[in-house]
Amino acid sequence: MKKSMLALAMLSPLAASQSAHAEVTAYGRVLYNIIKDDTTDDLYFGRHEFAESTIGVKGSVEYNDLTFGAQVEIGLDEGVSNILHDGTNSRNRIQEIWVQGKFGKVKMGTGASITWIVSDVDQSGTWWSDPLGMSQRFGSTRRGPAGESQTPFITTQSIFLERFVYESPTFLDGAKFYAQYGEDSSYEIAVKYKANGWRVNAWSTDFGDADNDEDPQANIDGNSTEGFFGSESGYGILAGYLHDSGVNFSATYGVADRVAGGDSDFLNWKLGYTQGKHAVSYSMGNYGAEDASGNDGPDHTRTTVAYHFVPVAGVRFWAQATKGDTDEEGSFNAFAVGGMVQF
Repeated sequence: MKKSMLALAMLSPLAASQSAHAEVTAYGRVLYNIIKDDTTDDLYFGRHEFAESTIGVKGSVEYNDLTFGAQVEIGLDEGVSNILHDGTNSRNRIQEIWVQGKFGKVKMGTGASITWIVSDVDQSGTWWSDPLGMSQRFGSTRRGPAGESQTPFITTQSIFLERFVYESPTFLDGAKFYAQYGEDSSYEIAVKYKANGWRVNAWSTDFGDADNDEDPQANIDGNSTEGFFGSESGYGILAGYLHDSGVNFSATYGVADRVAGGDSDFLNWKLGYTQGKHAVSYSMGNYGAEDASGNDGPDHTRTTVAYHFVPVAGVRFWAQATKGDTDEEGSFNAFAVGGMVQF
């Protein structure tokens, strides 16, 4: 009897390890750009917002009908780290735990916002053929004229933050609902659909205490403006379609409500063609604003032509040029070449 009990005790850990097998993956990417613009005769190496080299590890374990997981990812260059943190070029992009079941998925920790669609812009080939999103967000660099370099697209959605996230199971053969609550009393909701070549994202945000400079968490974007780049809330929609031929089209529209009153809005579109290892695109972004008194600000237009080449899986190279125009100001031109290796 004692021998049987001893054998059972010795086998219990083995049985537990067999029923809860962990899967762990290490991954990363190295991304680099060379950028030239009108503001100086110098070249900028590696500089681009929201596109940084990363290294990470993620793992999950199944237990009955549940899957538990965790992920840690570090950003290693000038990308978002330059905006969210001062004095260092590395930071935690992702540090979260999650549980998934028939109810959906719940995540807790630091990670990408549910409304941050930069990583989702891969739908309809946009991120494929326009990797820097030069006409979608800031453009190739934020060193252009002040009124032109800060486009409102990013101010309708947050980036990385500490939050609770709920992700629903798939419904309507391709749709999911997302809800998020952040530590700065912010909240966000989004609906995303991806099926049959279509991709649609609709979102709404409230940045909470981000517009309160007395809150130690207020300055979440690492600059001197109140709110999240000056915005207290925003909403938007992105829709795209990828045809079997490789022709793709996508468009985004949104409005950001400003802390100081008034709002800014954007309307961007992109026409692209992806075939085999090659992709090209033509995109345009239009940005406008209205102050608290109802006076219209200058209109900004950005036009981008891009070429993208993928020789083998995990390796990408690109070249793209952008021209920006602002009412009663000179044109702003930028050119970028770069590449990325993923592992």
